[in-house]
Amino acid sequence: MRFWLFLARPLLRLMSWLPLAWLHALAVPLGTITRAVPWKKHRVIAINLERCFPELSTRERRRLHRQHLVELWRGLFEAGALWHWSAARIDRHLDWPNVQALKKANASQPVMVITGHLGNWELLNTVVGRQVRLATLYRQPNNPALDRFITAPRERFGNRMVAGGGPAMRQLLAQLRAGDGVGIAADIQPKRGDGVYVPLFQQPALTMTLANRLARKTGAAVFYAWAERRRQGQGWTIHLERAGPAITDEDPSLALSDMNRWLEKAIRRAPAQYLWLYKRFSRQPDGQKFYASGKKEVERGETE
Repeated sequence: MRFWLFLARPLLRLMSWLPLAWLHALAVPLGTITRAVPWKKHRVIAINLERCFPELSTRERRRLHRQHLVELWRGLFEAGALWHWSAARIDRHLDWPNVQALKKANASQPVMVITGHLGNWELLNTVVGRQVRLATLYRQPNNPALDRFITAPRERFGNRMVAGGGPAMRQLLAQLRAGDGVGIAADIQPKRGDGVYVPLFQQPALTMTLANRLARKTGAAVFYAWAERRRQGQGWTIHLERAGPAITDEDPSLALSDMNRWLEKAIRRAPAQYLWLYKRFSRQPDGQKFYASGKKEVERGETE
């Protein structure tokens, strides 16, 4: 692992020197090649797309599958920007029309920004953290070297990462009670007992109750946000909207259903940019093996 992390550093520096348009263009043939080779994640991607987009034809889902792989490569190439670009250079590639809404809210109360693994969520963490004092919940890797590697770019503008687990709730509560900001991904699948089942693309999705609990305990202003990747290397657009009162409902199922409706709407805007290789629905209420179907179509790695 240390060797690969050592090799990644100069590659990230190289990617930071190249124009985004070049890197995004390079991702197209790489996405096509990736689709043609055997990879166990093809199966996960295809099953997710089949279950979440039943209205699409098989051909349309295969095309979306390939487009998703292109977006994965683009997200990987954008890591150079997150590691090495200055704040000013990031801003030149950023469109955030209503950033003042976040700053205005934080002038009088704590803020919570809820996102998902859509677009460039790492960039979102970086740019939001330059507007408010931000602590972001993340799933800590078991490997300490990998943990340091992924945390470094996330914290270089002053953000703070909070590892999930027992102490996380207390740390995030303290952050909000100090009048600062907290970042949470809506689609991190919790352990059984730490969440409730609410629909996402009409599928039962075990969803953590943390956002609802924090909102009710602190009175924070809650925002939904995501960073959409624009075409031809133009940069990113930050979509930000104030969450409705449902997020603080005493019934977590109602609160989280509202949150998942927002997430689904955002995904449908740019479906290829969602992290479909993630086993979001692996824990089902009836013990069903969600990822046990669809094997034949996807393991061959055929292209459309």
